[in-house]
Amino acid sequence: MKNVLITGSNSFIGTNFEKWLKKYPDKYNVETIDMKNKTWKDKDFSRFDVVFHVAGIAHVSSNHKLRDCYSLK
Repeated sequence: MKNVLITGSNSFIGTNFEKWLKKYPDKYNVETIDMKNKTWKDKDFSRFDVVFHVAGIAHVSSNHKLRDCYSLK
């Protein structure tokens, strides 16, 4: 059994890939994690065989309140 972690728990690609993997419950144990907050920093990644990183910002916003989401600080 492979342990798979998908980042971007609500992403289009991540959601559909998770559905596909769950068709094979005897082969894959699947978890997802949201990368929008800092809780991912407490996650133990060492127990996963695969980390499928599909988290990202898809659309740039002109809303200044979201500036920190787009900056590389």
